[in-house]
Amino acid sequence: MELTRRGFLTGAGATVAALASAGGVHEGHDPNLVALLADIHLLDNSVRWKNGPTQSSVVLPQLVKEILALRPLPANAVVLGDFSASCGWDEDFRLAAAILSPLAEAGIALSFAMGNHDNRAAFLRTWPDYKSRLLVPHRIVSKVATPNADIILLDTLKCRDGADWGEPSSEGNFVDGTIDDAQREWLRGELAATTRPTFLCAHHCAREAGIVSEVVTAPTAFGYIFGHEHAIAEGFLHDGYSNSQTVQTATLPSGGFWGDIGYALFRTFPDRAELTFRQTDFYFNRRWTGKPRPKNWIERVKSHDGRKVVFWFDKPANFHKI
Repeated sequence: MELTRRGFLTGAGATVAALASAGGVHEGHDPNLVALLADIHLLDNSVRWKNGPTQSSVVLPQLVKEILALRPLPANAVVLGDFSASCGWDEDFRLAAAILSPLAEAGIALSFAMGNHDNRAAFLRTWPDYKSRLLVPHRIVSKVATPNADIILLDTLKCRDGADWGEPSSEGNFVDGTIDDAQREWLRGELAATTRPTFLCAHHCAREAGIVSEVVTAPTAFGYIFGHEHAIAEGFLHDGYSNSQTVQTATLPSGGFWGDIGYALFRTFPDRAELTFRQTDFYFNRRWTGKPRPKNWIERVKSHDGRKVVFWFDKPANFHKI
């Protein structure tokens, strides 16, 4: 499948028309701009955790205010999982909804993926309308369309036996991630059918999810963005050392817990997409208030804030086929 500039522009025009007819783009919003968050790790009920509420409940509202101060506003905001600090209790999702609600009230469309600390049933009790957007049965899989590219949000939550749609349990889920066969088959079909530049987003990295080959070999897949590691980073995927096909990757900071703290802005263009990291702190902890920041923490924030990853819509050929 070959993508051309004419194909990009034709698809972009169709998408803008569709969004406008659906009332999906509000005045003052940039349909090419997406705010990306991950690992917000909220805990509403302090009785369940001896350390009390997480510092995310202090930091995340500040990140939301910063996003709301952007001009133009992003048309979309995405949270790549780990809403909860522990086991995905309903209270945690309700707290997340309350903190994120100013984004929705400002006309920014919210989209989500599941992380290893989450619970699908509790998520849908908080956002019941999201069920109509699901593209794979029993999985929180959805798509965000921008004028120049599509973003597929995968569900890499790996639950313990019988817990896929059960009540949140103090036993929690597995830390590592995966996707099931049904989701994998859907993804293969979706990537084979689309002619638009596509980005895959999930909580876990592609290798844990077991979809490196699907991402690297798909002609229209140009990037993989994920969270889970609480560390700003960029890299690439390859499917075997003698295969020259590669796909750019980016790892998001945490939306308020530990590690690199911040979010990212993702902007699409006809020939590329750019992800810009916004880091506001490193290893934030309210108990550190009033203490001098370690110099390496300060330098880490300086070196990461504003860092950019460019995803060109130009995939290299496979050495085996040259």
